[in-house]
Amino acid sequence: MPTGTSGSTPVDRYFAVPMALLALTFPVFFFGGDSGRTAGWLLYCAGLLLTVCGFMYCVVARRSASFGGASCAIGAVIIGVLALNGYGWPW
Repeated sequence: MPTGTSGSTPVDRYFAVPMALLALTFPVFFFGGDSGRTAGWLLYCAGLLLTVCGFMYCVVARRSASFGGASCAIGAVIIGVLALNGYGWPW
């Protein structure tokens, strides 16, 4: 059920947190040097983990992941592929 004037749901607002972590991945890779590569992969993994936890919550609570969950999942896949292509495996 939408709340407020924006039409976003609490689930959509939850998925903003992993999207913020995923969005920080590339600046950390780019500006961090060698230590940034490790930190970038940690940010990516944290964002991916929170995305999966959000989807698990939606399944258990029988809620719809809606637009926030879909955009977060698509973003995680695209960012993961680009990071892997540009910076190699995390190990």
